[in-house]
Amino acid sequence: LEGKQYVPAFDCLRETFKSTGFRVITDSFVSSESGTGLVHIAPGFGEDDFRVCLEKGVVSKSDTSICPVDDDGRYSEVMEMFRGRFVKDCDKDIIQHLKNDGRIVQTNSIV
Repeated sequence: LEGKQYVPAFDCLRETFKSTGFRVITDSFVSSESGTGLVHIAPGFGEDDFRVCLEKGVVSKSDTSICPVDDDGRYSEVMEMFRGRFVKDCDKDIIQHLKNDGRIVQTNSIV
């Protein structure tokens, strides 16, 4: 699957990363022994995520547009649909958006 491109769930960063993002990348920190072997990578939200995206050419060290969340935990102007809202307050709306687009099969809550 490596290198295969896909359509992003949201359009907000599509233009920014049209030539480098939205493709399957691989790394040794993901394995089928501890899960499905498939994870979502978000370079603005984790050390491994950023490292892998940097190594695979998805982002550069000087890239400032990789995190659509501000310092207060609210979506920035990048995430137009949810701009200014606290991220956890958007969960149900995000799920509904994905359902409306036929991009979600099932949802569960783990307590």
